[in-house]
Amino acid sequence: MTLSHATAALAIDASEWFTAPGLRRHVAPRHWRRLERRAEPCVRATLALLAAKGARATWFVPGALARSAPVLLRELAAAGHEVALAAEAPWPLADVPPGERAALQDRWLRDVAAIEAATGAAVRGFRAPWPTANDAPWWRPFLRSIGLAYDATPAAADAATAADVETTYAHRLDGGGAVAVRSLPAMAFDPMPPRLAGVPAAAFRELVRAETLPALPARGGGTVLAALGTPVLTAPPRQLPPEPIVVPRGDAPRLCVVVPLKDEERGVPGLLLELRALADDLADAARVEYVLVDDGSVDRTWELLQLGVGSLPRSKAVRHERNLGVAAAIRTGVLATDSPFVASIDGDLSYDPRELRPMLALLQQGADLVTASPYHPAGGVRNVPAWRLLLSRGLSLGYRALLASPIRTWTSCCRVYRREAVAALPLVNPRFLGTAEWLVRVLRRGGRVAEHPCVLEARLVGVSKMKTLRTIAGHLRLLAAVLLRLVR
Repeated sequence: MTLSHATAALAIDASEWFTAPGLRRHVAPRHWRRLERRAEPCVRATLALLAAKGARATWFVPGALARSAPVLLRELAAAGHEVALAAEAPWPLADVPPGERAALQDRWLRDVAAIEAATGAAVRGFRAPWPTANDAPWWRPFLRSIGLAYDATPAAADAATAADVETTYAHRLDGGGAVAVRSLPAMAFDPMPPRLAGVPAAAFRELVRAETLPALPARGGGTVLAALGTPVLTAPPRQLPPEPIVVPRGDAPRLCVVVPLKDEERGVPGLLLELRALADDLADAARVEYVLVDDGSVDRTWELLQLGVGSLPRSKAVRHERNLGVAAAIRTGVLATDSPFVASIDGDLSYDPRELRPMLALLQQGADLVTASPYHPAGGVRNVPAWRLLLSRGLSLGYRALLASPIRTWTSCCRVYRREAVAALPLVNPRFLGTAEWLVRVLRRGGRVAEHPCVLEARLVGVSKMKTLRTIAGHLRLLAAVLLRLVR
């Protein structure tokens, strides 16, 4: 293959900040939908810098930005820039299982069509974010079949021959060689860089890299298409694959999802977005409804719930006039519904709500309570402080030993209940340790408990309401009561 350094094109990655390499280990793709979108202001800031220098570039744009800001894409094209596709992919393309490739290709085609609808020009370039081995690039024949001319996905071999870490190569899909590309992320020019709770500050460094500013050329730079000598074409007509849909089951059981909330105004908009998507995702397994419980918030949580609950299917919001505790809020939700199956999830979405599907299946197989379990051999944790893990694991070991139970996780709020098994249970401990109390009571009364392996993540928005020392003391008292068989 011929690698040309004679004319290095300039490329700007317009992907969202939360897809940045430094954040991939900390922010799972499931969170992307609810995080603040910053791509448009970043693109506008970078576009102004390029205009001041008289430079043109290739902009790699994700489909989501093309749909939300088509006017911006038209401005890019009108200024003489090339607009290509930035493919959102949660892992390197070489690692995508064969069974998932067709769905990914369908999404790329829809994204290409969205860009072309905005600019009027054919999309000729493609870039996926993860560096990947390209000795057998399965995606390139598909890209060529839909009219694309080159693939600028970073490759390990490129990194070994690049002049610096920001240089990659755009490979012609017809095998006619490659050209060097100087790549910069638009997010590096964000005037208001975001932050997330539970994510190390070091992970955000590339979002504010001032040293990238001098890397913009004084003049020229140029698009990848120009460097390859490939013409700009008018957008062709596209026959698009249908959007994937989940077909609701008419006989699906009711599942009421209870969400306890305390001072979560920053997280409510994203939570409502996720809950709407969850009802659609589970439509073939359950008829989802919601009870959102405001546990005595002193911020705008209750106001936002009242405004947003109408956007959710079969839902209601209820309120504690004063803070009673997370377990009390879950119990309020259980009593506010007559659904035979009830789930509870954390308002900070520290567990993936889509795990309710396999958890509901375990309940339908005969369990009375199913708990999410990060301490199961197939479970895991992400970004959770070591001290919190030590505390939680130690307490769980204590309950496990006293009750001679194989259950590994006792303090999770993410659960699915058979309502008849818990609605009449007493609750002495209304705060965080009340979840452990209920699990103990179900077991002591002959109930069947199952656990499902899940990944526990640190919250990304807001702060935890747990009072650590008070919670530890409460669990020690509860363990003593369990030992004395006072909890039944």
